[in-house]
Amino acid sequence: MRIPLFIEFSGKKVAVIGGGNVGTSRAKKFLEVGAEVTVFSLEFSEELRDLEKRGLIRLVEKRVEDIGDELSVFDLVIVAIGDKGFNEKFKELAKRHKFLLNLANDASETEVVVPFEGGKDGIRFAVTTEGKSGVVARFVRDKFQDLLEKDKAIFAYLSVMDHLKKYMKQTGIPINVRMRVYSIAAASEEILRLSEEGKIEEAKKLLERIANEEMKKVSKDAGF
Repeated sequence: MRIPLFIEFSGKKVAVIGGGNVGTSRAKKFLEVGAEVTVFSLEFSEELRDLEKRGLIRLVEKRVEDIGDELSVFDLVIVAIGDKGFNEKFKELAKRHKFLLNLANDASETEVVVPFEGGKDGIRFAVTTEGKSGVVARFVRDKFQDLLEKDKAIFAYLSVMDHLKKYMKQTGIPINVRMRVYSIAAASEEILRLSEEGKIEEAKKLLERIANEEMKKVSKDAGF
């Protein structure tokens, strides 16, 4: 059973097996987030050749059959070749060397899924159909992205809730009280209304008041 995660890949080592279109796309994706990318193949796309010339990635000319224990230094290995006949080999190497494995050629067997993603101003999301349809996954991604682009109230709501989190930590409100305040805030139609109307400062003050009132209740119950 797979679980969705956002993982920091800056500085991580990523190997891509295959220098075609899929391999190029995956290499660029991880390069963009700061990973150290190495591509193994006998043939490479022009984009990959250009990236190598600019010193951004490393290309290794090698047959798939000959790739083995050199993968032990990588955090993630991506198999981006059409032939599934080598997948078991890479699955065994992943077990032996404890690296994560993305089988771009077999969504049902892959350990790691590389989803379609999007986001804006502090909200990020990822979408996958787990191999059923990349077209549909992209369609859903675009739907979500369009919602974020058009709905300014979401970001106002995010801003006031972020303020609440920081305020309670800065004022030393304990975690048990913070969790109660979050529940009250999430159920508050007033906070949502103020956010939708762009009354950010009013919403922040109301949240501070709720937090302080809950803290007073705890202090009173404790006899302070």
